[in-house]
Amino acid sequence: MPAPLVYQSNNKSPQKRKQFVQNMFDSLVPTYDLLNQILSLGSHRKWHRDMVSRIGRIEGSMVLDLCCGTGDISKVLIDRGAKTTSLDFSLEMLKRGLNKGALGAGANIMGDASVLPFKSDCFDAVTIAFGIRNLPDLDSFMREVNRVLRPGGKLIILELVRPDNRLMRAFYSLYLKKLLPIIGGIISGRPLAYKYLAGTISTFVHPLAISEMLLKRGFASVANYPKTFGVATVMVCAKGGV
Repeated sequence: MPAPLVYQSNNKSPQKRKQFVQNMFDSLVPTYDLLNQILSLGSHRKWHRDMVSRIGRIEGSMVLDLCCGTGDISKVLIDRGAKTTSLDFSLEMLKRGLNKGALGAGANIMGDASVLPFKSDCFDAVTIAFGIRNLPDLDSFMREVNRVLRPGGKLIILELVRPDNRLMRAFYSLYLKKLLPIIGGIISGRPLAYKYLAGTISTFVHPLAISEMLLKRGFASVANYPKTFGVATVMVCAKGGV
């Protein structure tokens, strides 16, 4: 039987929260790809393609894929000719990405998205899918991404959010709170992990608040593109300086 996961929602220690998230995702590797399909109501691959297309022409571009998981976004980037660096906090996720052929032969790094091991102004674009709501320190993340992006570069965020539409929000809330932990628990044997993930969606800040934070931390513009009745959003954030 899998070891129990313990998470205190009132735990304010970023390091303890990071350790919890790292351990949790290590434990979810066998069912992670299925988890994305369940959380996205089957739409995640379409969102991935849309996300990458919003970078623009990427052939030959230097792109950093943060919180890359098992490499779904990295694979789309590589297939479109980007020179892709993939980073994730979970070593087990990276191993799975390599084993399934999603990650390329380039740089695949175990690391923290809030403390990036790269020089300044070195990437044309940065992507992060289903990752920011699990980061304890959004301020450091935003500043670090802004630092490593070249002037005019783009940060593209894909994230699950609460729909603005009342009826859809009620349905999705019921799905997250009641159905997801049951389905996820049956599939993975870790219902608590799925309950935590559902909670991160239900309690995460609104995309407009994220947009304001990004603008205050050096990005010149932010645009939001809601997806699938508002259960997800793609955020296109441009660094100034061109």
